[in-house]
Amino acid sequence: MQDLVRARTRGLIAILAAAVLLVGGWPLLNAALGDETEPLRNGARLTLGDAARFTVGPGWTLRTAESDPDSSYLLERGTVRLRLSLVTPPRDATPAQLWEGLGRVAEASGEHVELGEPVPFGRRGLRGPVAEGRAVGTATVQRAPDGGGAAETTALGEPGTAADHRAADNVAASLRWLEGS
Repeated sequence: MQDLVRARTRGLIAILAAAVLLVGGWPLLNAALGDETEPLRNGARLTLGDAARFTVGPGWTLRTAESDPDSSYLLERGTVRLRLSLVTPPRDATPAQLWEGLGRVAEASGEHVELGEPVPFGRRGLRGPVAEGRAVGTATVQRAPDGGGAAETTALGEPGTAADHRAADNVAASLRWLEGS
């Protein structure tokens, strides 16, 4: 009888040790292997929270560890990194105020991001140049039709990757607000 108790105890300890390794070891292994990416198929539609949807073209990958479908995605294509985020500005914020807010958020995060002069983008947005160190690109701010929210995109990459920058512009331009947004 005592041998049976010892065997069961060893078995329980082995099961608990395996569970601890899986629960604690899996995130450590994931961190050691680096950020996970998931290739996206051409034409894939991603939903940003319950407010907006956008479509990607060929060659994009999703940085899964740095993305949260409820609020923000980080995509990559070549050297270009594209961040799409939902924000909740004051209800009466203008596109110009959204643009200023984008600059203040980047500054507050410690990033040395420089925003250039924006131009109108769609019916409720602005688009303009952005730079961070050697990386250059385009940023957009777009107000939701109901005025309750907004989306920001920032695409940064090495100069000379025109096709990847155009692909990022296409993703930003594909953003559509869902009904009730």
